[in-house]
Amino acid sequence: MTTASHTSTDVVRAGFEAFERGDLAAFAALFEPDATWNHRNPDRLGGIHAGIDAIVAFLQESGRSTAGTLRAVPTAIMADGDGHVCVLTRVSATRPDGRAFDDAQVLVFTVEGEHVRSVDQYIGDPPAVTAFWA
Repeated sequence: MTTASHTSTDVVRAGFEAFERGDLAAFAALFEPDATWNHRNPDRLGGIHAGIDAIVAFLQESGRSTAGTLRAVPTAIMADGDGHVCVLTRVSATRPDGRAFDDAQVLVFTVEGEHVRSVDQYIGDPPAVTAFWA
């Protein structure tokens, strides 16, 4: 494993760990200030969230809407050694009205140095996720 992929993978793992702990300050510190997160689904949270404030707001809204039940568990992490890290992720949550989802998703991170530049989030079951966030 090259140093670049090891470092990129470590940054991504640290992000998942911070998210799991609910430590959005530590999570945000791993991102470039002008980073982007593209939630590739036509739901109300979909689209490009540009800048760390928008990314944190996206995650906070996801957390509020699910009463804190949102989980993102990496099941496989692969890196190319050039700052690209692909993570197969199990994303699940419930809504206070009883709606639930459990979806296999792919998150593709671009890491520069010690910070995330972008995340592209690919949804496994777009209609189910859209219905969940409606």
